[in-house]
Amino acid sequence: MALRIFFGVLVVVGTLWRAAPLADAGGRMMAQWPTEDGYFMLTMGRNVALGRGLSVAGGETPTNGTQPLTTFVWAAGYQLVGSEREAGVFFALILQLLASLATAFVIHRLARKVFHARPDRDARALLAAGLWIASPVAMPHTMNCLETGFYGLVAACVGLAFVETEERPTLWSWKRTLGFGALLGLAFWVRNDSTFLIAAACVGYLWPGLRVRRDELRGRLLRVLAFGATSVVVASPWLVYNYVGFGHVMPVSGRAEALTGHFAGNLSGLPIVLTEYLAGVVPIPHAISSHPAVVALACVPLVGLGAWCWRAWPSLAPAERRLIGLVGIYLTGLCAFYGLYFGAAWFLPRYFLPTSPFLILVTVSLIAWLYAKAGQLGPRLAPVAAVLTLGVMTFLSWRQYRQGDQHAHFQVVEWVRENVPEEVWVGAIQTGTLGFFHDRTVNLDGKVNVAAYEALVAGREGEYVVEDTEIQYLADWVGMRDWLTKPAIAANFELIVLDEDANLAVLRRRSDVQ
Repeated sequence: MALRIFFGVLVVVGTLWRAAPLADAGGRMMAQWPTEDGYFMLTMGRNVALGRGLSVAGGETPTNGTQPLTTFVWAAGYQLVGSEREAGVFFALILQLLASLATAFVIHRLARKVFHARPDRDARALLAAGLWIASPVAMPHTMNCLETGFYGLVAACVGLAFVETEERPTLWSWKRTLGFGALLGLAFWVRNDSTFLIAAACVGYLWPGLRVRRDELRGRLLRVLAFGATSVVVASPWLVYNYVGFGHVMPVSGRAEALTGHFAGNLSGLPIVLTEYLAGVVPIPHAISSHPAVVALACVPLVGLGAWCWRAWPSLAPAERRLIGLVGIYLTGLCAFYGLYFGAAWFLPRYFLPTSPFLILVTVSLIAWLYAKAGQLGPRLAPVAAVLTLGVMTFLSWRQYRQGDQHAHFQVVEWVRENVPEEVWVGAIQTGTLGFFHDRTVNLDGKVNVAAYEALVAGREGEYVVEDTEIQYLADWVGMRDWLTKPAIAANFELIVLDEDANLAVLRRRSDVQ
């Protein structure tokens, strides 16, 4: 009963902190949860609803720089509530709140299934779902107006559909096989790096036939081919759209972000992110997260987790082994891609959010082990631990809320709103937030603008602005002033605003230059 009460409190806490900004529709609602890239996706969804197709810049720039399913969900929202910008944000936040609750429900179901052979399975399931929904580590990424929260939900559903509890399960029916393939295809529509989850499911299902049940190998191979092919068929419209319209199956956003990194450039960030999701309750402060000593300390629980899996593997229940296998392959793919190849290290917590429903199961397993080791002290220490955990979560969520009326890009939006007519073109490196509020905005980092991406690759960003666009102002963070080092920009633009405190720089096209 005490654990059920604790679970109920955690659900209420997680729900209220997510919903709190909705009470301030004109301010905090627009600032706390939607991120720069979230505003990109909301802009595209709004343009779809307005009949402009997948585009930015008021429909002037067609794009594929998005994850499609969530964009179309936001488009459906704008169809329902109209083109008013704030109403669409409200709709998106409500849906993400509901998705978070649904994810907690699936985590509960998954934990009951994975730990079905253990006498404390119900306690583990309640604790896992409660800690996840109230986690201040996961919370911002489930409400960012991007696909992240939906991806966490779908990934948890894939785990639930994949795991079997029988010691020797029979081959899947063809109905289940095709349904699972459709679920994997849906995951790809939510986010295209679910390719690694699809690959993990294929290897995980085929592995028993390779390892111990050679008599089932043919049947398992046929089913892997069937649900793998089904996922490709479901995903193919988006792949075709990307290739035919933009010459590449990867969205331009992914190609642009890949330019920001170098080989193995993100490896040191992986232990921090994974340890944060393992802990669930307390994030590692960003100010110290890149220090070698902190990175080394973050590796300790990950190495310990690997050692524990290796040692405990023979005694684990079949369902536990199958989930570990699935998640292990999935994590290996994500770590290799984002650690060795991809850039945008600042997005690692968002990219790994879909692993959090699985990692929280490891956390509650450790808690259960500690509780058993404590013996008679366990029932005495548990309430103290619960109160401390709730206190830490409440403090961190309160701090997020207090800072929620400040958005990293609203100073740019306000300056443009007060100084630039709606019909005048503005350029910026970061245009998600600005482009949501000012239609005539040209993206310059290539994340949603193929022409800018090609200019970036060719090293002619300045010439692109001057010769290929009608941009009259360049407005962004103070780093925008550095564009004056580009000869074409220096010859045609002048610095009119440099506010270090507000993190704002504005360049204006010179009227004396033809």
